[in-house]
Amino acid sequence: MPTAIPKAVITRTRRWPRVARVGATVAIVAAVFVVRIAADRILPEGYPYLLSFIAILIAATVFDHTCGLIATVLAGLLADWFYLPPVGSLRIDSTGDIVGLCLFAVVGAAISITFELLHRALADLQQALAEVAASHASLKRSEERRGLLLREFRHRTRNDLHSLVALLRLRARAARSDAAREGLLEASEHAMALARVHTQLAGSGEIAGDDGTEVDTRLFVQGLCDGVLAAQVGDGLRPVSLVVEAESHKLDAERAVYLGLMVNEAVTNALKYAFPEERAGVVHVRLFRSSNDFVLTVTDDGIGLPPEGELMRAPPGPLPPGSGLGTRLMRALAAQLRGTFSRHPGEGGQGTVAKLRFPSAPPAHPFRTPG
Repeated sequence: MPTAIPKAVITRTRRWPRVARVGATVAIVAAVFVVRIAADRILPEGYPYLLSFIAILIAATVFDHTCGLIATVLAGLLADWFYLPPVGSLRIDSTGDIVGLCLFAVVGAAISITFELLHRALADLQQALAEVAASHASLKRSEERRGLLLREFRHRTRNDLHSLVALLRLRARAARSDAAREGLLEASEHAMALARVHTQLAGSGEIAGDDGTEVDTRLFVQGLCDGVLAAQVGDGLRPVSLVVEAESHKLDAERAVYLGLMVNEAVTNALKYAFPEERAGVVHVRLFRSSNDFVLTVTDDGIGLPPEGELMRAPPGPLPPGSGLGTRLMRALAAQLRGTFSRHPGEGGQGTVAKLRFPSAPPAHPFRTPG
């Protein structure tokens, strides 16, 4: 059958010179007609065009519609000469035979044109698929370059932030006043927090993915907490443990920066201020999805801090530890995430709970990542 002819063969035969295609078409019609004459004994009478359609299908499929039309004409002439009375003449005496021959010609022409249209549609489809494949390959290369540039940017940002931290600490040692020294050290800690976040984003593909545009929240939060714990309890002598329970979700890297800064600030505050005088305790970090929101909680069982509302209504004077720039920073980070931040005592008034809640869906208009 024509449909069983390999596509590669059809592609080559349609490129043959016209003379070769016409000659092959004549040979096909002749061969099919020889088979038709040989099968006269078994084929029913009154069907002179029965096998001629096979020649038309082959010519139209393997070559083009012109060859299909040529096959139709040749098959019609042969049928007229050998089967339509008077036999041995192209003259046709019967009106019914004339109508039958005309119908054969119309059907043969329709087959030829239909197969040509199918050929052209297939060629257009192949070209479109090739263009899509080329576009996909180009897009993939572009995404790979983008991911490479993004990772390189984060590596450079991390290195620049480490240099800034070293510079701030150097200036802090040379500061003449305690206030200036504390301010420079606090600034260096925030710069180190941002460097820690970019270190996680520039890490392995398991955390930030191949293109660096999304992070796995469980690996990201766990890595940040490990870094904060190493910085605050590096010698391992403080009897404070850090427990992390984070669900695995995909989060865009832009918002991951703000989330990372929030985790860093909240955990650092808990480790620095909740357990004075070598007090033992546990800091519990949880990140989970609730309905359409992400919820981050940092809970400690330490000495506790005043509720957020009390800090806002406090009279002028020294604020409790952890209630200055850090608190304002966490509020600002929550606002950047289109979320809310609250802080309140734990169960029974023991310890402190810092809670961040923000939408899981990204904002319609992306915001700029700090650093």
